[in-house]
Amino acid sequence: MPTPQKISTNIFMVGSGTLSGMNDCCIYAIRTASGVCLIDTGTGNGGMIMKNIKDAGLAEKPITHIVLTHAHYDHVGAAWQFKKILPNIKIIAHQEDVDAIEGKTGTEALTAAAGYHAKLTPVKVDVVLTKDVEELDIGGTKATIYHTPGHTPGSISVLVNDDGKKILFGQDIHGPFLPEFKSDVQAWAKSMKILAGLNADILCEGHFGVYDGAGKVKDFIGEHMKDNGFSL
Repeated sequence: MPTPQKISTNIFMVGSGTLSGMNDCCIYAIRTASGVCLIDTGTGNGGMIMKNIKDAGLAEKPITHIVLTHAHYDHVGAAWQFKKILPNIKIIAHQEDVDAIEGKTGTEALTAAAGYHAKLTPVKVDVVLTKDVEELDIGGTKATIYHTPGHTPGSISVLVNDDGKKILFGQDIHGPFLPEFKSDVQAWAKSMKILAGLNADILCEGHFGVYDGAGKVKDFIGEHMKDNGFSL
């Protein structure tokens, strides 16, 4: 059975379609001074993610934060489970996707749950992001969060430093772009140029895994830009 993937000293992939659930996105864990921050949660197998966190050697301290990169079921479906077990967890998301995450607006189509023949269980967002760029202290780790709309209105990307490298969490920056998601491909193109300009050393993507090397990161972004009729 696959095991968690070590990306750097303090960053691991702890969930994916093979690690935690066949419909899961890639789920990443960041070890901080105070505990663990998850980047997304997958569809609903919180128990397997917890096991993978333990197997990665990250269970000595609790999960303190969850960053939800956008409101889709394959990324946020298990968030309510973590919140129920660990009510002090701080869930972070952008205001443009908060209502969908909290179940105030939207449909199974908007949250992509329809594609999985499922229904998203709402969860309360504790930290609502409102700016294009925000600096957060997550358990002692500095994270820069970029509003990168396109796939959804409230899509965000996260940049942290570890082992002297810039590591970018760009979940679903490949798309797709559908009316039911309220996608905006023009906004996405602008977002991708911003991400390419960060010159990240490693990209942790939402379904395509990890790209190690600044050239590979830029190539991935550039290829998807080209596929959608844009250039960097």
